[in-house]
Amino acid sequence: MVLAVRAAHCGTEMLRDSDPPLTPEPCMHRHRPASEKTQDISHLLASIFKELYTTDIIGRDTVANLEKSRGGGNDYHEKYVAELQKVHAEYSRRMAEASMLEQHIAEARARSTVAEERALSRTVQEVGDMYFSLGLPPVKSTFKWCVDNSLLKQHHLICPEDYVTEQQLLTKAPKGKSAPSFANPTLSFTQHVSRSSQDDDYTEIPPPERTAESILEESEVSLTLPSTPESSTRVIKSIKKSGPSRKVVWKEELGGSSLSEERAAVAKLQERHNFLRNPRFLPPHAHRGGKSLILPMRKVERMVEGKRVLVEESDPLEAIPVFLANPAIVFFNDYRVGQIYETTLELRNLTATSRHVRVIPPSTPYFSIGLGKFPGEGGIVAPGMSCHYTVRFAPDSLADFEDFVLVETQALYPLVVPIEARRPPPILTLPSVLDCGFCLAGGVKITEFLCQNEGLSTGRFCIMPKKMWPAANFRSVTTVGFTEQPPFGICPSLFELHPGQATIVEVAFFPSSFDTFTQIFSIVCDNCQVKDITVTGTGQIIALQLLSISEGEDRPALGEPRDLTAEHFVRFDAANPHSVTQKRLLIRNTAHIALPFHWQIMMPNLQPLMPEEEIKPAKIDYNMATDGAFDINPRQGTLAPLQDHAFTLSYCPQELKDYHSVCHLVLRDIPDPPQETSGDGADRPAQRRAAVNDVIVMEIEVKGSTEHYKVLLEPYALHFPGESVTGTTIKRRFKMWNNSRTHVVFHWERLSDHHIMEVEPPTGVIEMNECCDLELALTGGEPGSHSLRLDCRIEHHDEPVTLVVQAAFKGPRVCINIPSLDLGLLRLGDHAKSTVHITNTSHLAASWALQEVPDRRQELSREVSQISVEPCRGLLPPLGGCNVDVVFRPSVCQRFHTILELAVDRGCGCHLSVQANVQLPQVCLLSCELVFSELYVGVPARGTVRLFNQTLLPASFCWGELQGPQASLCSATFSPSAGTLGPSAEAEISVEFTANTDRELTEVIALCSVKDMKDPLVLVFFSKAQPLRVSYVLSDRYVVNDQPENVGCIIQIQFDCVSGLL
Repeated sequence: MVLAVRAAHCGTEMLRDSDPPLTPEPCMHRHRPASEKTQDISHLLASIFKELYTTDIIGRDTVANLEKSRGGGNDYHEKYVAELQKVHAEYSRRMAEASMLEQHIAEARARSTVAEERALSRTVQEVGDMYFSLGLPPVKSTFKWCVDNSLLKQHHLICPEDYVTEQQLLTKAPKGKSAPSFANPTLSFTQHVSRSSQDDDYTEIPPPERTAESILEESEVSLTLPSTPESSTRVIKSIKKSGPSRKVVWKEELGGSSLSEERAAVAKLQERHNFLRNPRFLPPHAHRGGKSLILPMRKVERMVEGKRVLVEESDPLEAIPVFLANPAIVFFNDYRVGQIYETTLELRNLTATSRHVRVIPPSTPYFSIGLGKFPGEGGIVAPGMSCHYTVRFAPDSLADFEDFVLVETQALYPLVVPIEARRPPPILTLPSVLDCGFCLAGGVKITEFLCQNEGLSTGRFCIMPKKMWPAANFRSVTTVGFTEQPPFGICPSLFELHPGQATIVEVAFFPSSFDTFTQIFSIVCDNCQVKDITVTGTGQIIALQLLSISEGEDRPALGEPRDLTAEHFVRFDAANPHSVTQKRLLIRNTAHIALPFHWQIMMPNLQPLMPEEEIKPAKIDYNMATDGAFDINPRQGTLAPLQDHAFTLSYCPQELKDYHSVCHLVLRDIPDPPQETSGDGADRPAQRRAAVNDVIVMEIEVKGSTEHYKVLLEPYALHFPGESVTGTTIKRRFKMWNNSRTHVVFHWERLSDHHIMEVEPPTGVIEMNECCDLELALTGGEPGSHSLRLDCRIEHHDEPVTLVVQAAFKGPRVCINIPSLDLGLLRLGDHAKSTVHITNTSHLAASWALQEVPDRRQELSREVSQISVEPCRGLLPPLGGCNVDVVFRPSVCQRFHTILELAVDRGCGCHLSVQANVQLPQVCLLSCELVFSELYVGVPARGTVRLFNQTLLPASFCWGELQGPQASLCSATFSPSAGTLGPSAEAEISVEFTANTDRELTEVIALCSVKDMKDPLVLVFFSKAQPLRVSYVLSDRYVVNDQPENVGCIIQIQFDCVSGLL
């Protein structure tokens, strides 16, 4: 019972996890967790609060940081922080209340356990050791009186007052010892075992002769007394035995006459009762006792009144069933502790006569039977009818129960109806032997075993050491979460498994020495089944062995500095920089445990020691080597148990110096040696976490030296005699020797600036003490004698290997048919073009280019050249030629002179001198003023001016209209008004000038435009015209309009003037 209670309490959380969650479909934007046992409800919160829900966790640090950031101008942030502080304060308060409640419940449970164990010990002292063999229920729980029910109700928790209806415990005055409750007779005991007087109208029950103590002693073997016909037979026989003695006394007491009278009275009495008896009172096998409804009757010939008649009779030796039980076996297959289960037992009358029936109830206290239900009154069952009895089952554990119901009828033998209560037992897949394998002494190894319930019923299990079973209280032999029997611990110690459900059983193995350990644990099920399992494991210690080193282990020289703690010494031969030398190490792991390892390359401890001086660990320094010359592969990994492992020790120097290091083989997570613990069990190994450290198990000292690469050329210089034509390739073979201690990787550079010089093959590898045949290919790019150097780069070697080459070359020659080019006189704006012929006088194709010398252009301060060559470049075949047009486009008047350079690619060229004279027309007036001294108004006057051409170019001129403020007061004509002046020619121009006013003219000019001249010629006029002077004489008499007039009349004279002025 205790096991079932403890297992139910321990497996509550497991049952909660196993129940499938009945939740609605989550929101689509957050997935439901894949595991049904998870406690994550974020999808429910997301579906309810939508976008308001966030998965970010706001912890204590976040709240503190937000409080520090307050004080800004953001009102929303201030409000958010204030609300967050309130929520965080409420969360802290609720967590404090939960912790307080949890502590209070734990303390109440501890006080209750102590009180229950005290009461149990008192009961055991009163009854003795036989109490545990009876399988009686435990003492009453005192948890109700140890816990504060008001505190639990205040926080809305279920308290014992909600499910315990007992009255408050009353404290009475002390009194003497009374019989314990379990010694009081029960209902089943009173009905089946007790000998007290009970009238059941069947048998005479003698007075009780046994005490409760004797019955208790007999119940240790069996609590069931036989209730069979033999017992009643013994009583009947005892009554019959006393019959003859009474009969004899009766005969002796009566006289002869009285005896006859008494016989007559008896006969008369018998005659009165001699009638046909009711078949119900006759046994089934008796005549007219009632035939069976299911068994056929046997036909027998009988003499009835002198005639042979076939009479149906039953076989007196054949048992005739009177009642048939349905079901034949009352079976309970699914039950729980504390529940009451009922089923109906049907008894059917199978005879042709109504019958009485008597049912003896079960003998065990777990089964009981109720009053029967009969089809009629008086407890009589008619033929073919049935009576029903209710069978009750009240288990106190999940064990298997067996009993029977005895049905007594008028048949020879009673009907036995078995009653069985049997749950299908849970079947665990946990093996009988749990092998934890190997573990280092002082360490802890956790081994997991899958335990699955393959049975058809749920079971609660408890694991404990075998020596502690049977236990009066599981709390005294198990702890929360695990049970321990050094050097093993099993977790969980209490668990519950449903059909098909599985759990992981973890076995902790913590050996303390190098030995094999075995312990036996018992798995107790709540159906009172016990299974023993054997847990075994072997403790191991570290054991590594260096089997071999390629080329053997070296010995240090006398007086050579050594590391203080190194166990082995390895020396590498001299090597070249960046070369790799390797040695193979073979290390065996003789332990049965895989050991994780890594290598460390450390600097040596070279402290001098006096003879017989001990090494002090405090003076040993552990510094990592930084030169990187030594390496070991694999650098880290796991040493498999009982196997040899190969390691490659590499030496790769970087500089020209000696190297010295120590290789440490370090095992990771090695437990510290176990410490001696006190015998009181205060230090529990399963609760103590093993302290692990990295341990150096092997030290190998390594040394190595370096030297230069030795690479030689044979020959070291190459000379090509004579002159070679540029553009052609000449070759010469040579050798490269490698006298180094390792192979070399070479790379020849390629020279291609003026000459092309390369080596075939350009790259390669030369093994130690071997040579490589090479070929130099040289292509001349410039004519002349040259001394060249070609470098060869050796990998990881600072200085290159240089090959010196001497050779002379000659290239193509191109010349121009004229030494200089004179383009003559040019007008500015015109261009001149001339053709020259260039010829290749060599037997090589010549790539040429004709262009102005850049230096000459800079001297003339021109950014753009005024002369162009078409084509300016090309390729001439051997002894070939081509024409080139030289075009001159002047930009200013000048005496042009430049030099054209004919450049030949990788050859010899020449230069061409180009000159030209660029001018514009320049005309002038020999006299820029024209003065008319005698001039009359309206009367033309003539004058002459002379034009002079100052250049060698013809000049075209043209006279224009008069200009100036007084140009409207006069007019002028030029003859010729336009024309052309030859080179250095002079022309006379006739000018006819007419003044229309008598005013002095000084602001009148005439412009003469000359082609290609920027400014026109200006001719200024100076004149002063004389007015018209008239004198006249009149006579005394004149005739006007053919009529004579008198003197004194006005006479009008009209003059026509050129200017229209009078």
